[in-house]
Amino acid sequence: MKRIGKTLLVTLGIVGLSLVLGALTSREVRAAVSALVTVSNTIANPVPVDTGAKNAFQTSVSLGLSPQGITIPAGQRLVVEFITISGVAFSNSGPIQPSIILQSSLTGGGSASYYLEPGPSPVNIPGANQLYLAQPTTIYADNLTVSPAYAGFAPAVYTFNVNISGHLVAVP
Repeated sequence: MKRIGKTLLVTLGIVGLSLVLGALTSREVRAAVSALVTVSNTIANPVPVDTGAKNAFQTSVSLGLSPQGITIPAGQRLVVEFITISGVAFSNSGPIQPSIILQSSLTGGGSASYYLEPGPSPVNIPGANQLYLAQPTTIYADNLTVSPAYAGFAPAVYTFNVNISGHLVAVP
């Protein structure tokens, strides 16, 4: 019986100490009262909504030695998000490094040129100089042209497929 009394006394002491420490260390937290929020969007100024795939854009260009324009709908801006390039380029005279240039301009804004250099395929096929590139990017364009370029000797063969994907947004 004496043992139960001691155990009960120790337990009550721990509970009492916990209550005292809890009361001393606790802080009262009050929530701040905020002002009412008024949403005043109109049909002319709607709340932005993620349209997802609704404004998706994809195109493929077969590129030789002549530039190719990309058609972007009027009143829209293309946001390029991913590029893939595959093709063949070689010269009978010496080494060549092909490049693909994306020339972008914004209506009422600046312009920029983005140089992309496809590299050799890891698969070595004798007689074929296969090149490729696949990468994410961010390019804004109201007007976009895909142009060929190269460093080194003049190409005997220069043919590439350029795939562009992204989405369209309304021009502000």
